[in-house]
Amino acid sequence: MKNKTSLLGFSIFLLVGMLVLFARATPLQAQFDSQYLYLPLIFGGIETPTPSSSDWHQHAADAQRTSYLPQAISTPWRWKWAWNGPNSSGGIRSGKLRLPRNSQPVVGGGRVYIAAGSNGVYALNNTNGAVLWQRSDLGPINSTPAYDPDTQAVFVVSTSGVFYKLNAASGSTQASFSTGANSALPLPPAIAAGRVFFSMGTSVYAFDKSSFQKVWQYNAASPVDTPPAYSASRDLVIVATRDLYVHAIRNADGSRAWRVKWTQLQPGDPGSSADNDYAEVSRGWPVIADKAGVVLIKLRLDWQSLWDWNPQVLTSNSAMRQHLLLHPEQKALLALDLDDGTEAFIAHVPHGGFGDGNYMPMGPLPVIKTFEDGKQIAYVVMRGGPCLDAAQGYCDSRWDSRLGELLLDDQTVNGYLAGYVRYMQNTFFPSDEQAFLSMAGEHIFAAHWEAGIAHQIVNRAPSKGSGTNPITVANLPHIATSQDSDVCGSGFLSSHYCESGLYNTRNWPGGFYIYWQAGAVYDQYWSEYAQWVISRDTLYFVSTDGAVVALEHGNPTAASQGFSSQGILAAPAAQPTPIPLPNHILSPEQAWSYVGQEVTVQGKLVEVFNNRKAVYLTFNHPHQGHLIIRIPKPAWQNFPASPETLFRVGQTIRAQGYLSWYQGAPVMLVEEAEQIQVLTP
Repeated sequence: MKNKTSLLGFSIFLLVGMLVLFARATPLQAQFDSQYLYLPLIFGGIETPTPSSSDWHQHAADAQRTSYLPQAISTPWRWKWAWNGPNSSGGIRSGKLRLPRNSQPVVGGGRVYIAAGSNGVYALNNTNGAVLWQRSDLGPINSTPAYDPDTQAVFVVSTSGVFYKLNAASGSTQASFSTGANSALPLPPAIAAGRVFFSMGTSVYAFDKSSFQKVWQYNAASPVDTPPAYSASRDLVIVATRDLYVHAIRNADGSRAWRVKWTQLQPGDPGSSADNDYAEVSRGWPVIADKAGVVLIKLRLDWQSLWDWNPQVLTSNSAMRQHLLLHPEQKALLALDLDDGTEAFIAHVPHGGFGDGNYMPMGPLPVIKTFEDGKQIAYVVMRGGPCLDAAQGYCDSRWDSRLGELLLDDQTVNGYLAGYVRYMQNTFFPSDEQAFLSMAGEHIFAAHWEAGIAHQIVNRAPSKGSGTNPITVANLPHIATSQDSDVCGSGFLSSHYCESGLYNTRNWPGGFYIYWQAGAVYDQYWSEYAQWVISRDTLYFVSTDGAVVALEHGNPTAASQGFSSQGILAAPAAQPTPIPLPNHILSPEQAWSYVGQEVTVQGKLVEVFNNRKAVYLTFNHPHQGHLIIRIPKPAWQNFPASPETLFRVGQTIRAQGYLSWYQGAPVMLVEEAEQIQVLTP
């Protein structure tokens, strides 16, 4: 009788569950249900109910750094609040901050926690974006904090090497530990298995999250340049070090399980070698697919590696595999077996990122999604032909980047081996403007330097996935940094919403804009990568200029609450008092003080580079964060010869022009030969 009752109860539960799912289905879901009702049998097409929190508590969502949450926030979305971004008229708010690279908001206890570099760490009210507390006395905080709901604490790593446990409600210090080392890299802590793990110097630490007692310290014998990730299935902590070794540490006692180096490249700044024989792991993080038994490690490669992937030839997985077998130095994503560190497979993910002027940064990291049957897939930014953006009229290696599925085994999709990729549709971005990824359910988000891309996956049937028949998606509302064309014909709206389209330096699908006709805000406040974060009932977009925008389900045309970081409407940004024009020739270092003015600068060239869009003359290597002389391609005809042949490393030049911002540093735009004088041969 008991068994019959249990069976009846289960049947009723199942029937009610099916009715609820049917009632909640969106028109878009209903439209495609008939196309993939069979998909759970093949892919496990419904997300796994997992015990993980519905909040984004730590960097990349969880200790495995999957950047994935099972629940999506249904559309329509509306503007909830913004912090460190626009004022009430869409201008730049007074007191705007520049946030560190790779910083993500984390959520917990009704608050949003944000690493703010030299300004420390902020806690915002998740209802309206008002500042609840700030700690600016901890030293620079370049690493995403981690929130623990059990202890109601926030764990923070300072660049000075001090590890803090803060009261989440008040920000007060509950405990701290000094490592004696320091690092300006983003090294966010990970919370798992009752412990907090973090990297600093040449060590990885494990602390009990409740008692704050050190459990173990692992000596890696080389600077640990990535934050830790945790494998729950193996009880291992994974990091990568500057010498390009990957380490697996036993959580039980902090001993080494394995240590491997699977790239033939040598450690060092890739931009310093013309032979493309250096690589870095810094500014990336291990991504763990626990059920697949794989850890993915991203490498930063040389600028030239962008151009060695030919979209006119590499149009299939077999061609990609053959190319990477012949050119192993171009492997940008390493796939290692969690059990012993051996190479699990060759991942068809070449290098890309926000490249410019002989510089290619660490590219986007994978997202790991788990399906109902336990299968896992990595979502990546892949590359492969046929070429995109045919309107360019030609095809080169910038026109082949796509969102894609990376297979982690040989069984998930018939005909696809582990490491193969399946093409997806997406809003176009070039290979030297690749976007960071995150996901919620069937929603996939890509954060480009001037916009946030958002799609819903609607058909990933086995027949899909080629370059000519990609996985299909539907547009979700996008977000642009600045709406620089009044496409909606309505002027600035407090809803920040324009359904008919967005325009910053290019056209984007309709959605939200942060600023109104503010132009290249990001160039002054450049942090290199934007981020999407999903948590419970709110979407957060961190733009490249450091604005944090919160979206929620609701009528998109409704006026927002309009709160600034102080919880009140922000006043228009005050215009800074201009520094008087200098009566002397400036050094490259002095240029920072005269942005927005016409000046003369003199210095010795250390780098001259043609990136096919512009010629760069620089006075420092690397040039990021320093003055650049930029000669755009349309202006090359105004010079007696190609500019990179006229100006050489070692020459002292004097350049006259207007200084503006470009990717967080001063830039002088030169369009006439008369603007530059060579003083020494």
